[in-house]
Amino acid sequence: MKTTLCTLFFLVCVAITGFSQGAQTYFNTSANLYVNGKNPEALASVTAGLKKYPSDEKLKALYDKLNQEKKDQEKKDQQQKKDQQNKDKQDQEKKDKEKQEQDQQKKDQKDQKDQDQKDQEQKDKEQKEKEQKEKEGKEKKDQQDEQQQNEDKNKTKPEKSPQLDEKLRDMKISEEKAKMILEAMKNQEVQYLQQNKRKATKPKDKSKPDW
Repeated sequence: MKTTLCTLFFLVCVAITGFSQGAQTYFNTSANLYVNGKNPEALASVTAGLKKYPSDEKLKALYDKLNQEKKDQEKKDQQQKKDQQNKDKQDQEKKDKEKQEQDQQKKDQKDQKDQDQKDQEQKDKEQKEKEQKEKEGKEKKDQQDEQQQNEDKNKTKPEKSPQLDEKLRDMKISEEKAKMILEAMKNQEVQYLQQNKRKATKPKDKSKPDW
């Protein structure tokens, strides 16, 4: 009986020792992976260890730590993703705003160019109208001056009397010939007057009597 109890106690100790060594192996492997930054592999290893040794405190503690860091990392990744999305959204909004400003600037430049062109066309039109009015005014003035000259000429032109026409017919002299005769007589009269003027200004010869 005593021998049987001793044998049973020995077997229990061996089982406990084997259990401890197996759980420690999983713990050591998982811990090395964690230290080297291989968290996913460490979590997989400790999870496998807990399946075999669910009551091991070290494996539980390491699992909780790895699992918490996994959750923290996921949360951090989500926050980074959200921040990146916000940044991308802001960048896109900035690009859209810049594009809108550029489009508005181009539109303003085009509108200004069109307005300048309209203003220039209006100026050209007004200039042409002014020149046309000045031209018409000059032509009208020239016509008035010409008309006035004709009127003045008609006023100064001697009117022919019926008696003169009758006398010319009696003398059988045409009006043109009469004008030529009158012109010749006028020239002779001018020459006569000029000769008398020269005689009047010529110094008197004292050797000759006054008579």
